[in-house]
Amino acid sequence: MGALRDWRHGVEQTTWYPWLVFAAVVNGPFMANVDSSIVNVALPVLERQFDVGPSVLQWVISAYVLMITGILPVVGNLSDRSNRKHIFIFGTVVFTLGSILCAFSASIDELIAFRVIQSVGGAILMGNSMSIVAYVFPAGRRGKPLGLIGSTIAAATVVGPSLGGLLISWFSWRAIFWVNVPVGCFSIVMSLIVMMDITPRKEPKVFDYFGAVYFFAAVVSLLLMVSEGQTWGWGQPVTWLVFLCSVVFWVLFVRRELRVESPLIHLGLFKSTAFSLGNLSGYLFYIMMMFPSFILPLYMRHVLNIPIANIGLLLTPQAISMIIFSPLGGWLADKYGTTTPTVAGTAVATTGLCLLMRLGPHSTYVYIIAALATFGLGMALFTSPNNVSVLESVPVEKTGLTGSLIATVRNAGRVSGVAIAVLLLQVSVSAAQLQTSSGFDHASSVAFAGAVVTGAVVTLVNLVRFWLHRSQTALASQGDVAAPGSER
Repeated sequence: MGALRDWRHGVEQTTWYPWLVFAAVVNGPFMANVDSSIVNVALPVLERQFDVGPSVLQWVISAYVLMITGILPVVGNLSDRSNRKHIFIFGTVVFTLGSILCAFSASIDELIAFRVIQSVGGAILMGNSMSIVAYVFPAGRRGKPLGLIGSTIAAATVVGPSLGGLLISWFSWRAIFWVNVPVGCFSIVMSLIVMMDITPRKEPKVFDYFGAVYFFAAVVSLLLMVSEGQTWGWGQPVTWLVFLCSVVFWVLFVRRELRVESPLIHLGLFKSTAFSLGNLSGYLFYIMMMFPSFILPLYMRHVLNIPIANIGLLLTPQAISMIIFSPLGGWLADKYGTTTPTVAGTAVATTGLCLLMRLGPHSTYVYIIAALATFGLGMALFTSPNNVSVLESVPVEKTGLTGSLIATVRNAGRVSGVAIAVLLLQVSVSAAQLQTSSGFDHASSVAFAGAVVTGAVVTLVNLVRFWLHRSQTALASQGDVAAPGSER
């Protein structure tokens, strides 16, 4: 151990050491985000295996997403208080063990329970990866690695169903969990070898347990209402009761955070325009990102009659485009600041959605690939600069919490995006027409039009950020100090 410690101290000052740490942590968020979507394709198999209906099956997915979103700020707050290396390794161990337990599940109840265990590890991985990268890379060099992490996370959401389909067809549904084990083991070993200890600079204060409970209840009840409202009926008492519970817990949470000395989430962070507008942009962007992921597989099958084996392949250009161009987004953020590439990214992504809105029964494979590649390019240009602007708007000792909030916003956007897409599909045509090829074609056009409107709103928000940045730069050039929370 002494020799390993001496070696690590020797390489910590090199320019390539941060990339070793990056290689150790990037697998974590990729696994956690793949598992938020990979199970979708296994639902028909699980339905036959365990002889249960959709109302039970949905909890295999919902339990994972809701648990992660509800505890992410708690995880981020705890990581800011302790050694982030130890927290990250612990999260990887929990996620890997949870995956093994899921693979051994003998009943649907066991699978749901083990998915909850897996989600705890997933939340730790999502909440720590960006903060660790922001710590080991100096300011001005964070754009490229954060861009790669952001695009890896986005790509994981797209790749999940395709990877799941291949694993299930080649092996069984249990393989979608076993695949996490070697990746998790690699990440644990790499972290133990190369990662430095990352400890807080100040003595941590008392943890806000009540705030954690209030936040968990508020977020889970809100996302439950958004995701299940269409099934329950938006006007039904149960929907309004869950919504009322969310409002009550949000009020309790905000009152608590404003009064305690050491809150779970420092609400003062939202006074920063970079922090507030960055999180708002991220939420809206992930809403519109879910439209192609949710609608296109159904469109390809019901309207274009594309074989299931080819659908997964046709979805991959978006992920490939994000991976190829993510370094460009990071490079632009490091060289020119974060505002210009975020505006360009949202504009390009909205252009991709416009192309998807014009899909028709005679659309070719080339057209679909071009539209998804354009959308992926926009995502690559937006994701990294937006994350950099949010992370660099807070003190370094708050990056764990901030990374967790970015992941919370991302998951909330995903849940909201699917709910809005389903709502637009169902209100566009009657239930009977939605089952026909022409009806689904029309409904999809309406839904993608909604996504385009969302993209226009995100672009407008980023134009406001650009204008505020220009104004602050002009003030600074006149000798005034830039406002706190201004972004590059």
